[in-house]
Amino acid sequence: MMQLRYVLTVLIVCCVLSPSMALAQLGSGRLLLALADENVDITTNFSGREVVVFGVNETGGDLAVTLTGPRAYTIIRKKGQALGIWANVKAVGFSNVPLYYDYALSRNENSLANADILRRDGLGVNAMKFEARARLNDSEARPFHEALIRHKQQKAYFSYAAKSIDYTGGKLFKVVFKLPADVPTGEYTVKAMAYKGGQRIAEEKAYLQIHQVGFSAQLYRYAQEHAFLYGLGVVFFAVFFGYGAHALLSRR
Repeated sequence: MMQLRYVLTVLIVCCVLSPSMALAQLGSGRLLLALADENVDITTNFSGREVVVFGVNETGGDLAVTLTGPRAYTIIRKKGQALGIWANVKAVGFSNVPLYYDYALSRNENSLANADILRRDGLGVNAMKFEARARLNDSEARPFHEALIRHKQQKAYFSYAAKSIDYTGGKLFKVVFKLPADVPTGEYTVKAMAYKGGQRIAEEKAYLQIHQVGFSAQLYRYAQEHAFLYGLGVVFFAVFFGYGAHALLSRR
């Protein structure tokens, strides 16, 4: 807590005394953004982590802050009856899907800007639109698109609703994002955007690195480089511990 207060104090002083700092100045006023910690280390006992974002908003506009993970190609499959068997009957792939997404607002997103601007800025789960690889019209792709978002939300990779932005001292703000225990690794983008009159007037970015360290990283690397042997090992240990548990219970 003391370290965070110290960093915030330094930010305020720099904002006041150093107007030449690299701040977003797309409109009147300035926007400053920083992270309490720019790295998150995932170890074998990792159970989740808070990401604290703070800064200064001198634009006089409303504020939105997003936390977006690396993007990847994602496939959504639809189950159905095929020859009397319940199986995957159709699959649709989507490009450029963030592995993780969360956001915070000072007011409702519909009050910040219209739907086109929200979609352009990637602000809010409802504004997300991913491009399907298959040649589908909007009505055909929509169920898969909605299923993709629901799947991400159920795994706590996408938020259900916006978090709040806490203001202290008028212009100083803080946002707390909570990462799940199985959060995807990679480079995350933290973006603060100020809006006034339905238009974005300022924007600032920061970057967060989430990576595995220690034995967890070694195990992950081995699984990637030797997938077949890793799979055999998992099966072996599952059978071994299953047999051991059965033998122990049988003795009782």
